[in-house]
This record gives sequence, C-alpha cells and structure tokens, in this order.
Amino acid sequence: MDMTERSVKMYSVLDHFFHTYLTERDVEGTLALAADDIYSLGTGAEEVAVNKTEFEQLLRQEVSLLPSPIEYKIRDYREKQVHEGCWQCCCSMETAIDQGKAQKIYYQTRLTADFREENGRYLAASLHMSEASRFQEDEEFFPLRFISEQARQVGGIAQRELLNILCQMMPCGIIGGYIEEKFPLYVINDTMLEMMGYTYDEFVEATGGMVANSFCEEDAERVCSQVFQELEQGTQYAIKYRVKKKDGGYLWVHDVGRKVTADDGREAIISVLIDISSDVQNRMKLLEETSRDYLTGVYNRKGGAELINTRMKEGMPYAFLMMDLDNFKRANDHYGHDEGDKMLRYAGDVLRNTFRQTDVVMRLGGDEFAVLAYPCSDVSAIREKIESVIREYTKEAAEKYPLSRTSISAGGVYGSAPRTFLELYRLADDVLYEVKQTEKGTCRISDIDPDADQSGSVG
Repeated sequence: MDMTERSVKMYSVLDHFFHTYLTERDVEGTLALAADDIYSLGTGAEEVAVNKTEFEQLLRQEVSLLPSPIEYKIRDYREKQVHEGCWQCCCSMETAIDQGKAQKIYYQTRLTADFREENGRYLAASLHMSEASRFQEDEEFFPLRFISEQARQVGGIAQRELLNILCQMMPCGIIGGYIEEKFPLYVINDTMLEMMGYTYDEFVEATGGMVANSFCEEDAERVCSQVFQELEQGTQYAIKYRVKKKDGGYLWVHDVGRKVTADDGREAIISVLIDISSDVQNRMKLLEETSRDYLTGVYNRKGGAELINTRMKEGMPYAFLMMDLDNFKRANDHYGHDEGDKMLRYAGDVLRNTFRQTDVVMRLGGDEFAVLAYPCSDVSAIREKIESVIREYTKEAAEKYPLSRTSISAGGVYGSAPRTFLELYRLADDVLYEVKQTEKGTCRISDIDPDADQSGSVG
C-alpha cells in the first residue's frame, strides 16, 4: 500500500465501508455508511444507482445472489481533500470469491470514491468501480496502428514482406482477410495457427481459405454483420467471439481489427486476436454460481426468472408449476433448521432428478419451488412427474420427520402464448392457493390458453 503518514485519513473509512459491504455482507450496515444522494456505478451495465433507494435495491439483489463473504485487498491507495469535509479516494481493488475445494476466483477493478462529512461521520457520496481494460482505445492499439501507418508508406512486395515480418514478431494471434464475403484469407501468423492447433495447410483446408469459416457457427452471422457495419462507419472495430480449434473445441478471442490496403490494391482487414478464454470461463462460472441457490443447487429466483423470460421468446407450449412445502415450519420447530435445510435440499434434488436438464427448476425462496417444463407437448406427463415428486417427498418426510406432517402442494398453468416470468408466477400462484385451501399435498394444473390447440392439456 503506497501511502504516506499524512495521506491516510480516509483509508480507514474506505476499508470500513468495504469490510461491512464485502466481508460482512451487511446491507443495513452498508446503507448506514452511504449518503442519501449517493451515486454508484458498478462494472455491470445495470449497476447504476443515483440515490440511496436505488443503491439499496442493488445491494439487496447482489447479497441475495451471493451471500458468502468476499475477500478484498486495497492496493495503490491515494486520497486528496477536494474541499472542506469532502475527500476523494482512488485505488485498485482485488476481490476473491472462495469456491470451496476449487480455486478462488479473483477479480481486479479500479475504484474512485467520494466521502462527505455529515454530522461528524464520513459517508460515501459516490462510488465508481471500473475494469482496467487490457486493450487500448481507438487509434492507440500499437500493432494495428503501426501496420497501417507503414502500409501507407510502402507498397507491393515491400508491404507484404513487412507484414510477414511483423506477423511473426507479434506474440499474439494475427489474421487478415479481404473485406469481401466470408473474408478470404489474406495473412495469418504462426501464433494464431498454434492457438487453434493448425498448420497453415490444415487451416486453409478446414476453412476453404475463408476466415469467416473459422468462426463458431453460432457467432458467425453476428461477427460478419458487426464487422461490415463498423467498417462502413470507420477504419477499426473491436469484437469478442469464438473461433474453432482443430480438436473441435472453441477459443474465445478479443479481436481488434483495422482496415488496410493490401498489396494487390484490395481492401483488407488486419486483426490482432488475444485469447480471453480463461477470463470468459471464469466469468461464466461466476455467473452460474450467482444464478444458483446456494442451499439446493437449483436456480435461484433471479437466475430462473431470467432463463424463463429468455425461453418464453421462442413461443412453444409450456407448463409452469409452483410448489410449496406444506407445514414446513413444523419440521424446523421439531427437528431444527439443519434438518429443515436437509429437506429443502432433498426437495431440490428430487425436482432436479425428475425433470429434464432443459427444464428450469428454481427455488423461489423459503420453502417455495417452481418448474418450467419447456417445451411441453403432454401436460399429463408433467402431472405424473409432479405427483411422483409429491410421493417421494412425503415418503421421505414420513420416515425421517414424522412429527412435521410436511408434504408438497403444487399448482400450475399450461399454455403456449408467450408470457413473462412475473405473469406466469401470478397465474400459477392463484392455482396453488386454491390447492392449499382445498386439498394440500395434491397437484392442479390449469389451461390458460383454452382456445389454442394443446393436445393433452388438463383443465
């Protein structure tokens, strides 16, 4: 920590704020350290708050998704007093999430923060967290700028030789294609070939000499469209996508490309590609972790809702069911919360093992679960699955926790018209309420699109 004795006034304030926020995961305590008009900008596109109410919403959302303590280190700390009672801090933050037996996931960010004195206490008035880019801004990416500047000064054979020398010198992947359909190959360096596992001849044979054929099929249309669009507006672009490897796997790359004039007079692109696979995998792993319920392993409410909203855009028949563990409080009262947690985990396991991997199983919170069966062409099969879940859970509870008399009540809807998660939740919740009022431990599924052609639907 680079600090002098006379420049550490606010360090303890900043450290206390992040200890409360990250280590203790104390929402109320963190809010007590924030000003009412706090501005907060996180690294995510939606992590924006312009007052304490919005800041509270972000905090509660984050802590519900990731309640475990987060380790942190403050590095390169600096501070300055901007005026009386107001200080500005700047530092690097290293955070780490413990994945148990697996390695920790580390995340590097930069922070600027303002603290303002109010009633003898310093409160956070603004927070801005950003990622340190591994790539330079437009016109500043050295390899591409150097290549393009040199290309203007030389031509023909000399330009080709210069390009070949630069391609071999660069420690990252370089690939070039003519600005034509599928980008016919112009140049590629050994590093890029090694990254993909090809020899030059193997790459040409596998792609037919077309750079676009090396893109992952799911990304190809997006990449080609974005590159052509950005080059119409300027001379450089930046994009992330997957390229195919010889072994059948994929490599995530950050591609920064620039338009040049080839030695034959045709317009081409020279791209510098950096392997970001490990970064993407870590982010995907972290996203998966934050989308899962920490106790049962099924999706949590936020993760499940996002997935359901995505699925609903495809417009196919579905069944959405909500389940409530009846009399679950008795299990906690008679046997303790540890045993109650075991029953929650058991319910999650039974649901996950009963439904398909393509279905969405989620814990809404407390003792409530939900399932989206999608696509669903036969609702009677879904009824049989739910009734099987009810039987297994009731049997397990009767054997191990007889005093609880806990069971599962299920209510759901079946339809084909696209609906949001919130709409499905409200419709299914009404059905579940009727079940719990009339006959607990049973299942009822209502048809919400009776005019549609839905074979096997159950009213």
